[in-house]
Amino acid sequence: MSKNNNKSVIKPQERFTEISSGDMKRIAGVSQETCNSQNIHLAIATIPPGKSSSAHFHINCESAIFVLSGEGIFIAGEKLDKHNTIKTGDFIYVPPNAPHKPVNTSNKNSLILMVSRNQPTEIVEEISNENDLNQIHNPTNCSVINSDELNNTITDYGSVKHGVSKQTSKIKNISLTELNIKKGETIPTQKHSEHETGIYVSEGEGLFISNDNLDSHQNIKAGDFIYIQKNLNHKISNTNSENNMKLIIARNSII
Repeated sequence: MSKNNNKSVIKPQERFTEISSGDMKRIAGVSQETCNSQNIHLAIATIPPGKSSSAHFHINCESAIFVLSGEGIFIAGEKLDKHNTIKTGDFIYVPPNAPHKPVNTSNKNSLILMVSRNQPTEIVEEISNENDLNQIHNPTNCSVINSDELNNTITDYGSVKHGVSKQTSKIKNISLTELNIKKGETIPTQKHSEHETGIYVSEGEGLFISNDNLDSHQNIKAGDFIYIQKNLNHKISNTNSENNMKLIIARNSII
C-alpha cells in the first residue's frame, strides 16, 4: 500500500489487514501506510468466539489496548501464569518483553480490541513452549486496568478516563484515554509539539477541524480513525444534538 502523506481521517475502507496471530486478525487504521504516522500506530484486532491469539511478546515497542467489545482472559506474566479477566471498557498496558495472549471466552461474540503502539513497525517473537519463555531477556509484566476502578475527569465539554497513564502503569512513551464529548459540544483548540496522536471514533459523529486557521472541516463518525501530527492546530466537535461522541485516544507520550 502506498503512503498517504496528507491524510488525517482514515475511513473503514482505507484500513488494511496487517497481521494474523493465531486466530486473531489485526487491521491497521493509523499507520505509516495509511497516513505516514511515525511514532503512533492504531489497529483493530478481532478474535472470534472461543479463539485466541498466539502467545507472543514485542521486542521494540510499548502497546496500550482498549477492549472495544466482548469479554475474555488476558494471559500474561513472565511465565504466562497470570489470567486476567477483561471486558468491554477495560485497558491493558503491554511493555516490551512482556509475554501475553488474549483469549475470547465467549461462544457467541467476537472479542474486539483497539491496539496502539509507539513504533511504526513492531518486532514480535512467538512463544511456542516454556523454553521460549526462558529465552526472553529481562521479561516484564502487563497491567490490566479495570474500567470500573477508574475515575472520570469532568470537563466543560465531557469527561475523560485515563486508562493507560502514569497513574495506572509504568509507562514510558505511550498513553491511552477514553474521551466522551457531550452532545453538541466542541473540545478546545489544541496543538501538540511533543507527540503524535491517534484516535479511534468508537461512537457518534462530528467534525475534525484542523490546519493553522482551523479552516479544514472533515466529517467523522464511528469506525473512523484520526491521525494528528505534531504542531497541528485541531479540535473535535460533536455535531449530534442527541448523543455523546466517544473517542479512544493514543499518544506516544506520558499522560
